[in-house]
Amino acid sequence: MAASEPTGRPATLEQAVERLLRAMPFDRQLLLAGVLVGVATGVAAYVLHVTLAGFESLRERFAASGAVLGVLSIAALPGIGGLISGWLTRRRFPEAGGHGIAEVARAINEKDGKVSAHVSWVKTLASAATIGFGGSAGLEGPVVQIGASVGSLVGRLFETRGRELRTFVAAGATGGLSAAYGIPLAGVFFTMEVILKDFANEAFPAVVVASVTGAVVARMLVGGAVGVGPAVVAQWTRNSDLLLYALLGLICAQLGRSYFDAIHYVEHLYERWERLPAWMHPAIGGFLVGALTLAVPLIGGTGETTSQAMLAGHALGWHAIPLALGKIAATALTLGTGGSGGALTPSLFVGAAAGSGWGEAAMRLGVTTSSAGAFALAGMCACFTAAFSAPITGMMIGVEMTREYGLLMPVMICCAIAYLSSRRRVEHIVVPTADAPKSDGKAS
Repeated sequence: MAASEPTGRPATLEQAVERLLRAMPFDRQLLLAGVLVGVATGVAAYVLHVTLAGFESLRERFAASGAVLGVLSIAALPGIGGLISGWLTRRRFPEAGGHGIAEVARAINEKDGKVSAHVSWVKTLASAATIGFGGSAGLEGPVVQIGASVGSLVGRLFETRGRELRTFVAAGATGGLSAAYGIPLAGVFFTMEVILKDFANEAFPAVVVASVTGAVVARMLVGGAVGVGPAVVAQWTRNSDLLLYALLGLICAQLGRSYFDAIHYVEHLYERWERLPAWMHPAIGGFLVGALTLAVPLIGGTGETTSQAMLAGHALGWHAIPLALGKIAATALTLGTGGSGGALTPSLFVGAAAGSGWGEAAMRLGVTTSSAGAFALAGMCACFTAAFSAPITGMMIGVEMTREYGLLMPVMICCAIAYLSSRRRVEHIVVPTADAPKSDGKAS
């Protein structure tokens, strides 16, 4: 306070704001916090989209620069993106490392909601470089961590601490996820089910308001839909198809389990590798992803365009199998070596590929008349459910992304079977526990 005495105005404004906040009931403070954090995370998600578009545009220019140079750039750019990410998040700012979701959960459960302010811009640049240059990862991890950083900053400006600050962080995480994908309802369920693991938490009002506000602000700035977007062109037509969806749930259970096991395996493998500094590991993973992309195209980046095509019912034929397995391998190499990005979006891609291939095979055998796109949507939701052990969010996320509520029943069956068949603890990636390795800068 003494530093602001000479001018008088900052101290007066600060005192006025402080009196206003103290006069407000706690429930209204939560609603105000939700609005402010939602606006801030909506803007942050927009900045991430713009930055990512810049890196993607640069990659496309290199890819179109000639037969030889184009191929070399496809193979090399993911490694360069990994090098940028590794230097930023492992050497310079290790507190910005990790997949995002586990770090937010740790900040809420172990650090009283304290997240460094510079995490937002560091994570934006590192994730845009990783994904934009061809690394296989999603935006949800970065935007959740960015949103949590923004929420923590707003909370500290309000001079809150302890449980109240954790509420700001949870609201920021939800606002970021909702803003990035336009899924306010699924965003709320994801935070309460995966991060907080408590639907009766007092943060619920702020989380809901931040989710809606973040989605609205991001849509206004982007100028249209964000995320995968509406694409499914058919609904299920026969009750007998429900058996096919149940069998697809079994397939997605195995894929979801294998997905996180692969990431965890690569993480442990590189933790023991001491020949190169840890901050260079993402570059090695990136170069391997680039080589894999030459063999199996379309597995780099977020994969949202390919997912849209699968949801629209475009035939993949036998390519569905290498696409699903290739995406698992590429994501494990990207995230397991320390690249910056999220694990949620790739799981949707894997499930969509599996569902599309399953639906097309069933159509060719004459056992269904449903579109492969309907099975792709069910597979998308089921694979997420199996990977994150989050059945409620899994039932909602794909349906809300595509606005295809007519497929809710087969999606529910597929997700339920996937959850029961893969039920196990995956907190070593999603939410840290005492026995789980922590994704901090040192461990990386």
